[in-house]
Amino acid sequence: AWIGEEGITVLSVGDSHTFGLPLPAEESYPAQLEAALSRHHPEFDFQVVNMGIPGANSSFVANRLERQLFQLRPDLVIVWVGVNNIWNVVETRAWQRPDRWLPLRQALLNSKLFRFGSILWFSATGHQYDAAVRGGWFEGERRPSGHLGKGKRLKDPSGSLAPDLRRMVELARSLETPIIFVTYPLAGAEDINRTIRATGGQLGVAVIDSSVALERAFRAGHLRPELIDERSGPHPSALLYRYLVEDMLAEVEAEL
Repeated sequence: AWIGEEGITVLSVGDSHTFGLPLPAEESYPAQLEAALSRHHPEFDFQVVNMGIPGANSSFVANRLERQLFQLRPDLVIVWVGVNNIWNVVETRAWQRPDRWLPLRQALLNSKLFRFGSILWFSATGHQYDAAVRGGWFEGERRPSGHLGKGKRLKDPSGSLAPDLRRMVELARSLETPIIFVTYPLAGAEDINRTIRATGGQLGVAVIDSSVALERAFRAGHLRPELIDERSGPHPSALLYRYLVEDMLAEVEAEL
């Protein structure tokens, strides 16, 4: 249910597709989604927080979601991540040992007292994510880049994605926060998209298929250069983000 007194916060996490590279902030999908929600429901105060980090992989995003959820206490989380798993292994099992305290924290999340204490702790201590700054970056944060060694290749680039997505879903649901996944409109992301769809299906998470928005834009007469911005590698243009937001709007409204 929507609560208008304190406003409605949607937390968007992920990589450069969430950040909106190389576009100005107002053309990113989180900014366009915030504007669309505000137009459709002017009686509510919406904030769609853009925590997208260019280059981030799924482990990097999952490892920060706990702090972000406790600090920002969003009403919905949208996750768009995975394509950088092909080359970036920072914070994955291929890079370093996993967090040994994670299982204990996940178990404690069932305790209301632990959740309340965590909200107070994360909201009052240390570096804070700035919801008003695209990416929410704070001083001292680790860069999200961990290239494999020369000549090395991952046997399964999407291997860490499903566990990371599952971890994010379990965390969000333990805090009674709905969550949505988004796929990529890119050739070459088929394996990543299959993992996102399969994990969403297994966990009962809604998946916004960005290729549907791309095909709809093509049918409307738009050409690829209008829809895919190549200045920083292939990313959605502001126009394609507009189509995507139109597709995700109903699902976002249903989850809020």
